[in-house]
Amino acid sequence: MKTQLIYKNIIDLLSNRNWKKQERTTKYDIFVPPSILEFSNVYKLYVYHKYEKSDFEQEIVKSLNIISQIYNEDIDELASIIIEDRQILSLHIENEDIKNGHPSIPFFNVLINKSKELLQEVANFSVIKQPHFFESKDEAERYLNYCKFFKNDVGSLITKIQLPNNEEIKERTLFETSIIGSEINNNLIKITDFVNAEIIGRDNFEPTDEFLIQNRDLVSVNVSNKLKDLYTGIEYADIEISLKGTQVVQTTTAKDLNREKVNNLSTFSKTIREKMKEISENDVYGKIIQLRSKDVDSDDQNMIMIEGEIKKVKSRISVKLNSEQIKYAADAFKNNRTVLINAILEKGKTQYNVVELKDFRVLTK
Repeated sequence: MKTQLIYKNIIDLLSNRNWKKQERTTKYDIFVPPSILEFSNVYKLYVYHKYEKSDFEQEIVKSLNIISQIYNEDIDELASIIIEDRQILSLHIENEDIKNGHPSIPFFNVLINKSKELLQEVANFSVIKQPHFFESKDEAERYLNYCKFFKNDVGSLITKIQLPNNEEIKERTLFETSIIGSEINNNLIKITDFVNAEIIGRDNFEPTDEFLIQNRDLVSVNVSNKLKDLYTGIEYADIEISLKGTQVVQTTTAKDLNREKVNNLSTFSKTIREKMKEISENDVYGKIIQLRSKDVDSDDQNMIMIEGEIKKVKSRISVKLNSEQIKYAADAFKNNRTVLINAILEKGKTQYNVVELKDFRVLTK
């Protein structure tokens, strides 16, 4: 019943802000404020508890108006949290160049698009629960469809996103538990805070095995890469990300960002993929199945696709060649000759890519 959930939400909100229920009358729960507010001893907040009555929501809105004035909070946000049963994600940007104006359309679009990509990858991670993955789950799309993005007010560098709370994002099955929106939201804050505190803020960052194992529930190449894209997209501006609901507000901050700090995320991602054996050095024998060259005398536009075995599995490898190597490759392709490469390979969704080519040879037999 929706009204019962509304009642539960407002009681949870007050309890988590240390309001104490003093008594219950026939119509109202009476709360006294926490000492930190320094109100008089006679102050009382009345919360209507007759959720079966037709005037229940109207009475709750009156209480929310009082709470919004006490805490100087947006009444629409509180209504979203209590009545619509949502959580609110806020991204507060500090950028001196546009602080006195309002975000340009390109800036705002970058922020929204990068935020969407980040939310989707957090949802994927929450379902797949692997440090790195290539697929995107239907549940991530479902989660993103529940999110509502609000346009910035003029003069504001705060972007707010309404997130699902108790909605079931992943259905319960015989073998797996369900996942609700708030679990994904909490993962977002936990992983972002981990990245901000433990990765971006470190000099000469190089994660050890012990560090990765200790933080395995927070280790995600996909989410880290999207945070890197977000921080780069906002031009390394200071950013505060907070999650607000009936629980205590959770906040994480990234300050004094620069290219070097954010590039720690590249080191982090590379190390994880090496540990997962997704980046490794291999000798591969195979045949060239595709040859592409716009200019054989150029070192930048020559690509071949090799089909060969990697660890006893037939695989495709994309290789970039210089102007001399492409000539040998063209001859091997024409005559169906076997080639050998020694390279550091990076596993992709459908093929391997060469990170560093150490040797390329056409075999005589």
